[in-house]
This record gives sequence, structure tokens and C-alpha cells, in this order.
Amino acid sequence: MTLDGLTMKICVGELQEKLRDAKIQKILMPGKEEVVLQLYSAGAGTLRLVLSADAGDCALYLTGQNKPNPKTPPVFCMFLRKYLSGAHITGIGQRGLDRVVTFTLASKDEMLHPVTLKLIVEVMGKYSNIILTDESGKILDSIRRVSVDVSSKRQVLPGVRYENPPQEKYDPLELSQNTLQEVLHTRKATKVTSHIVSAFDGLSMQTAQEILARAGIGEQDASSLSEKQIKRLAGVMQDFLREAVKNPRPCVQFNADQLPVFFSCVPYETYPEQTRKYFDSVNGMLDYYYSRRLEIFRLAAQRDALLKTVGKLYSKLQKLIHIYEASLQDANKAQKLQQRADYITANIYRLKKGMASFEAVDYETGQTITIPLDVSRTPQETAQKLYKKIAKYKTAAALNSERLERALEEREFLEGVLHFTENAESTDEIADIRHTLVRAGYLAPVNKNKKEEETSSRPLAYTSPSGYTILVGKNDRQNDILTMRVAAKTDLWFHAQKTPGSHVLLLTDGTQLNDIDDETIVMAAELAAAHSRAKQSGKTPVDYTQRKNLKKPPGARPGKVIYDDYFTVYVDAGKGHIPKAEEYQ
Repeated sequence: MTLDGLTMKICVGELQEKLRDAKIQKILMPGKEEVVLQLYSAGAGTLRLVLSADAGDCALYLTGQNKPNPKTPPVFCMFLRKYLSGAHITGIGQRGLDRVVTFTLASKDEMLHPVTLKLIVEVMGKYSNIILTDESGKILDSIRRVSVDVSSKRQVLPGVRYENPPQEKYDPLELSQNTLQEVLHTRKATKVTSHIVSAFDGLSMQTAQEILARAGIGEQDASSLSEKQIKRLAGVMQDFLREAVKNPRPCVQFNADQLPVFFSCVPYETYPEQTRKYFDSVNGMLDYYYSRRLEIFRLAAQRDALLKTVGKLYSKLQKLIHIYEASLQDANKAQKLQQRADYITANIYRLKKGMASFEAVDYETGQTITIPLDVSRTPQETAQKLYKKIAKYKTAAALNSERLERALEEREFLEGVLHFTENAESTDEIADIRHTLVRAGYLAPVNKNKKEEETSSRPLAYTSPSGYTILVGKNDRQNDILTMRVAAKTDLWFHAQKTPGSHVLLLTDGTQLNDIDDETIVMAAELAAAHSRAKQSGKTPVDYTQRKNLKKPPGARPGKVIYDDYFTVYVDAGKGHIPKAEEYQ
């Protein structure tokens, strides 16, 4: 969602309070079209202000995140440092509900004479910009230069006088109800929400839909609205906007997958309450929304890249497995060749070169069978060739039998990696999986001269109705930690049978197995099934045993354990009641 003028008005109000006389300490550019100002305010301490002119994520807000700073600062970053380092913010203003915010700054020139500068942030989608002007309004430079080739109406270039973006919309907060009604009157064949957005400044499509819903008016052509409907719509719009500015309740709305899809300065009745998260400030809301959005994009990119890499390894391994399996099938051919060679050797006294075949008695059935011969070779040469071929098949079978066993074990490991990668919910989890692949020798460290550090991601923790703690590993590294380090001997270990998935640990605190209630056992088994590749397979067998029955073979891959004393319970991961998880500390 794009930051609208109504939300920006409340955001600016918060900035005016927090950034009064704040000093610019550092200027960073973590992105191509993003500037971060590190500020110090006597009242609020150190703050970081994000100014983004990115078309997809244009925004203005205070952040609590530490954004990466490139080693070589961009040209525009060096330009801002030259003019704004040490400057004080003396004013912050917004023109009505227009998405243009002006920071008035007290700075000093090269001769240390006091000067007034203006940093203008235009948050307008693909037309967004960050512009620095002098006191007279002459543009010193901008993050995005706009020449006459790009726009014949408004240029943004050094030396050109700054002009406000053209504005033909009305500020709904400045209009009386009668004037609002007049503006709502139209003969254009356009939808009501589209008319509201095009006629009034600062209102997004979601806000227009909310106002329409609160007025009890369905979507229709604006030209078909009755006088009564227009009057009601104008009254609801005025009350809604005034209440939003006076008593903001910023919140983020989530979809069914718990992904943030929409933010607003007040809760919208057109969105469900149960998928809503409230914040103390608009700046806090925007920081959460844009940071979470960035994390989701990064997670998707890292997940796709890792899936592609592991997918190639898996495909290559599958080809080897087919080769090894074909080699073992050749071993079956060796038995038939052995029988043929033995018959030739046993009847060598009556065979001659040039014979195409001969008949012999089958030792097992007593029936007469026909044995083919190579007419270009003597019977002795044919038998010798067959024995060599048999020896080759047997040698290959012996080697490839061991190779196949290792390859199948390796495939099981990579299937687990694919499962955990597909279900990763954070970049830390992706880093964990990558670290596991580096340790297993599949990937090279990012920095060969520096040991790759483990991340701080934690297993999931659940509490059963009886009060038992149940831990779930989210990748092989966490599986190893839970099983080999955290678990006590009497703790119960669960895993979906013969399929990649999480290690699930039921902390018994010394309670005997027979004294643990069935509901807790079933819950732990359901968690093991739900966090495995069999989660969509209906009834899933889940093995469980005490930790003391588990062994990790020497040199085994991460997450690999063996056991032979266990119980099995069948559960349906999709039907069990799984409570909300927390990260295990």
C-alpha cells in the first residue's frame, strides 16, 4: 500500500513533536533511492528518519531498524553530507493533505555563515523525489533529476527554481459540509470511490471504500447518487476524517497467511478485527509495515535462490541414483550370463567354432534348453568373454551398492533441506539452513577467510493443555541442538516416520512415560506430522521414543539419528488443535 496524505498528516504531526531542533549527525544511503538521517534530539535521543523515493516503497517515517550502509557512499549521499551534516531541523510542514513534506534546516556554508536550506520529500509513487533547495527555492540537487525530456511541465534540476507538484484536488479537511456535497456532485460516469479519490487530496482507494461503507452506500456510478446519499456521504466523510486526525489508532491489517497487506491511521470496519495489530504511533506502524515487507521480499529472494541451488544438487543426485540402480539391475543379468557360461564350459568337449547354438539339459528342471554361441569366436573364447563380463558386473554392483546406500541417505538429507527451505519463515532460518549446507560441504562459505557464524533463530515452543513444554526444530541445525544438547534422557522425541521433518521434543521433567497423558502425546505427534513433508497426507505415522534410545552415527549429516526401540502413533496433522507457538529461549 502507498502512504496516503491522511496518514502522512498524522505522521508529520508526530515528527514535529519528536524532531523539534533535532541535529543531523549522520547521513546514510542504504538503497539507491533511500536516505536515512541519523538525528539527535534532546527530548527523544538518537533517532533514524527514513526518506524513500522508491516507486514501490516511497515513504517517510522514523525507524528502529539498523539499515546496512554501503562501503562507498553514492554521489547524492556525499552531496547531502556536504550541505546537511550538523544541520538542525527548525520546521516540518505539509501542504494540506498533499504527500509533500518540507524540512526547514538551519545549517552553515563553507565560510561557516548561517544558511537556511529546505529538504523536500515528495512521496508520490513513481514520481517520488528527495530535493534540496536553498532559502530562495533554487534546487541544489535531487535524488532523481527530471529533465524536459521526461516532463515538459515540471523540471527538477540543479539551478532550477523549485515548484510544488501541480495540485487540482480539494483538501477535504478544509471544506465545509456544503462544499463537500458540491464536490461530490458529478455527472461523470465513474464509480463513487474513484470519484472520491480523484476529487479529494490525501485519500486512498481503501479510505474511499471505508467512507462509502460507513455511509451505508453501495458501490455505484457517482452520477446516480441521490441528494440524500450525497448529504449522508459528505457528513460521514467529514466526521471520519476529523476523528482520524484527532484520535488516531494506527494499525496494520493481515491476510489469512499473516502477511501485512494494509495499514491505516484508524481501524477500518471493512477489514476484520481479528487480523489487526495496533501500534502506539503512526511512525511505529509504518516502521513495522515497511520493515516486515522488506523482510518478506528478502526471505522470498533468499528462499528461491536456495531452492534453486539445492534443487540442482538434488537433480544431479537423482541421476546418480538411477545409474546405481541400473548397475544393480545389471547384477541380475550377471546371473543369467553365469548360467550361460557354465553350460558352455560343461559342454566344451562337444562344441566347435562356427556353431550358432547348442542344446543342453537344464540342471533344475530337466528340460532341454538352447544356449546361444558367438559364431565369430571359439567356445572357449565365448566363455572367457562371458566370465570377464560377469566379473565386471559383480565388481560394479559391489561398489554401486555402497554408493547407492550413501546416495539414498544423501537424498533423504537434501529432501529435508528442501522441506525446511520451503517452510522457512525468516531470513535467519534461511541462514541456518545455508550454514548447515556449508558444514555438510555442499556450499562454500560466503567469506572463505572468516568462519561463518550461526544465527540466532530459535526452535518453536508450545505448551500442552497439561502444561508440558513441546519444542519443534525448524531446520537440521535446530534439530541437532534439540536432540543432542537440550533433551534429557527421559524426554520424549517425536518424528514423522520415514519422511523429512522436524525433531519434536516433549520435555517431561523426569515424568515417567506411562504417567504422561494421551492428549499431550497426541499433540506432540500432531506437531511432528504438521512440521513434516507428510503434513498433507492425511493419517501420518509418527514414531516416538525416549531420548536415551537415540544415537547419532559417526560422521552422520546434521539432523540424522537412528533408533530401534520406539512406539508409533497415527495422527492427522490437519485436524489437530495446534496452539500458538512462541520462540524457545
